Amino acid sequence: MDFIKWLYPGLGIKRWLVLGVVGFIFISVGMAIISETQILGIIELEIKGLVLSIFGDSILLGGFVVLTLGVITLVISFREVVRAFIKAVFPEFARSQVRPIHQERLLRRGPKIVVLGGGTGLSVLLRGLKEFTSNITAIVSVADDGGSSGRLRNQLGMLPPGDVRNCMVALADKEALMEKILNYRFKQGDELAGHNLGNLFLAAMADMYGNFEEAVRQMSRVLAIRGKVIPSTLEHVVLKAELTDGSIIRGESNISKAERAIKEITIEPEKAEPLDEALEAISEADAIILGPGSLYTSVIPNLLVTGIPEAIKKSKAMKIYSCNVMTQPGETLSYTAGDHLEAIYRHAGWGLADYILVNDQPISDQDLLKKYIMDGAEQVEIDFTRLNKLGVKVLSKPLLDETKLLRHNSRALATIIIELIIRQKRFRSGLNFIDRLILVEKTKS
Repeated sequence: MDFIKWLYPGLGIKRWLVLGVVGFIFISVGMAIISETQILGIIELEIKGLVLSIFGDSILLGGFVVLTLGVITLVISFREVVRAFIKAVFPEFARSQVRPIHQERLLRRGPKIVVLGGGTGLSVLLRGLKEFTSNITAIVSVADDGGSSGRLRNQLGMLPPGDVRNCMVALADKEALMEKILNYRFKQGDELAGHNLGNLFLAAMADMYGNFEEAVRQMSRVLAIRGKVIPSTLEHVVLKAELTDGSIIRGESNISKAERAIKEITIEPEKAEPLDEALEAISEADAIILGPGSLYTSVIPNLLVTGIPEAIKKSKAMKIYSCNVMTQPGETLSYTAGDHLEAIYRHAGWGLADYILVNDQPISDQDLLKKYIMDGAEQVEIDFTRLNKLGVKVLSKPLLDETKLLRHNSRALATIIIELIIRQKRFRSGLNFIDRLILVEKTKS
């Protein structure tokens, strides 16, 4: 009696079983015509008569046509019965398999995008971009010397893993789960307290494979990330800042606490070599995006690595600077959007941006805004006249996310960038591509 339950309405099995019966009949008729025999009796005779009236003297051809039609019908029936069974018995499995396969095909056709930066700002952008394309290369700064990353850098002699880990988590297919696991921070133990699980994972992988680059590659496979994350250099870079009063500060963690304005940032060694993979990605990109992220300790350090700014200028890709939504105490106090861009040009030369993307959405959460003001931060002012003089096209859009922190809205930021790339490159199927991806996102929510 349990078998009868599979014939209940709503399961979508009966229709395919009926189709299977039709397919079986067609196969028997086709075989009967070809072999000049009788298999099913009166039903078969009726269909044979119809075939004869259609094909006339070519009755043998008609037999092959009916046989082929029967095989195709039976295969379709079998496939759909299996799908209906899986959907009824294992609904979660069905939803988790069908949709990602379709989505992955779309993502592989997306534009090639290179992003440069570090910290949480870059992670926010990557979360949005991965929903539109899997052809993403994140080139990440490795100058961090504070917290868990700094301790691992000093104790193990490895490159700081923090920013690289953040970017891999942001690009992970199962981001929410991976973020919870890999961002877990130990609170007890003399050696473990303060360490991040993801950082320790990367340290273990680096020890297993012998170098940081291979560790990142292998961890990316474990997380099944959409795109790839690579350090801007494999050399142990130290940031050095000259302040406006002439004093010198060494180390990223110290620079972010500077009490006076920053005049210039440099790195030691001065001629740190980039990864060939980074230069190759830049040369093949459809778009290169600088930021968002801490101007002097995340974005500019990548541009101080030998060959990277030159590769960006040489690239035919569209170049976009995504300006921060808030100023940062210790780095960009009272900076306008023009100040941000001018600092980039001052360190790496002109021609690194065709567009600047800025937020024009006012802050509605006044309580949250007060917390930022108390810390010395404010919303970045858009100085259009100055930006036009700097030779960039200004795109001012509502990009703000006021959930707990004031930062970019991942989805809004990524959507504007993707639409800009498609308009610029004039992809033939661009609009259809975007529509289909948005449709995929709606089915996920």
